[in-house]
Amino acid sequence: MPKILFLNPPSRKNIYLSTNVGIAAPSYPSLTLAALAGNLINKHDIKIIDLDLSNNFYKSLFDEIHDFKPDIVASSANTPDYFIVKEIAQKIKEKYLRIKTIVGGVHITTLPEEASKESCFDIIVIGEGDTVISELLSSPARDVPGIIYKDTASEKRIYNHRRKLTGNLNALPYPAWQLFDLKRYKNSRLSSRKNPVGLIETSRGCAFQCNFCNKLTFGSEYREKDPKRVVDEMEYMLKCGFKEIHIVDDSFTQNIGRAKEICNEIIRRNLTFPWSLFNGVRVDMIDFEFFKLAKKSGCWQAAFGIESGDQDILNKINKRITISQTENAVKLAKKAGIDTFGFFILALSGETEASLKRTLSFAKKLPLDIAKFDICIPYPGTPYYRELKSQGRIKSEDWPKYNCHQINEPLFDHANLPWPVIRKYYKNAFKEFYLRPAYIIRRFIRSLKMGDVLYDLRYFLKAEW
Repeated sequence: MPKILFLNPPSRKNIYLSTNVGIAAPSYPSLTLAALAGNLINKHDIKIIDLDLSNNFYKSLFDEIHDFKPDIVASSANTPDYFIVKEIAQKIKEKYLRIKTIVGGVHITTLPEEASKESCFDIIVIGEGDTVISELLSSPARDVPGIIYKDTASEKRIYNHRRKLTGNLNALPYPAWQLFDLKRYKNSRLSSRKNPVGLIETSRGCAFQCNFCNKLTFGSEYREKDPKRVVDEMEYMLKCGFKEIHIVDDSFTQNIGRAKEICNEIIRRNLTFPWSLFNGVRVDMIDFEFFKLAKKSGCWQAAFGIESGDQDILNKINKRITISQTENAVKLAKKAGIDTFGFFILALSGETEASLKRTLSFAKKLPLDIAKFDICIPYPGTPYYRELKSQGRIKSEDWPKYNCHQINEPLFDHANLPWPVIRKYYKNAFKEFYLRPAYIIRRFIRSLKMGDVLYDLRYFLKAEW
């Protein structure tokens, strides 16, 4: 029986902890790796190592490899952590040439040619990889769609045709959460009510075409799990030891009837756990009835993909929402008693100093409990990246620097904004939003009601203002 080791790269430390949002750095076991392991755990010997939890991750990794003796090591790479994933694979190959290395993820799907040049990767997975490893263990590589592999005879890379999107999400097995030590994952009170927090995917795909978003992995076709399956999975997660659940769909409310039925199903089963819509709910696909049901079923927080407070910029990035829709959605959530979290992106395509000022003014006007500001990064695979690339305005493809929370040097030439101005507005955004007397008073009153005074004081003192 082949042994498979999934590894989560040490990306959290690099991406979050040294930035303005370090105090709220997320700490979740990897849903991606848990889901991949769920397809294999009943037939194979599987382990997951989370290098984010290690102070000396190479020692932890090679101790695990020495003890477990895996035949396959698999990982997933986003753009900022691609280089460290590559470096880890290289070191594994230097020491254990017999181990087969498999890599997938958004960055790999976007730039497969880049990964295919690296001899440290034996198999490169493009697109959704739910069943790829199980297929590789039962079939020749030439028969497995959606991969690039090395032909042993010619030593050349063979590109198999792209696999179809996973059609029936209900048929997917539950993620193998039992492979994680859940007690080691702790989120701040800014983003959770109880620890440990688990992530759930109830749908895939997004029909919208925002120009800063990469859709090459999950596509534009919206696919969903039915409400019973979703709540069955939630119950399973609670039995695994999670105390809170965060929904991370791109378009949870695209089918608002299904979203309401999920809430009703939680209520019918008398389940009592806090949950959050944590991935940027669209403000144009929501109503008060949903928020009331969500609150009754345990939802304590809704995060909105607001992006900008300037309608011209929203139109430019093809967001297809209006300022008034945002105002209404946030107001309805607050009316239902749900905490509100706003995602904003600075230095978007077409952005000017005037539009940046309007965005900060709009953020302060909204009754938000939390606001998060990111710098717009033209990630590979996005329309924005293609636009800038065609204009010769991409200045660096040093992928670890593609961190929307902290940019120390220009990655691209913005059409209207010099980098010192972008950095100034990013740094000042947090100060302007959180250090207002009106916000501090409102937050203090909320903290008294919720018992969060000491937590909020601690975060305030630790924040990188």
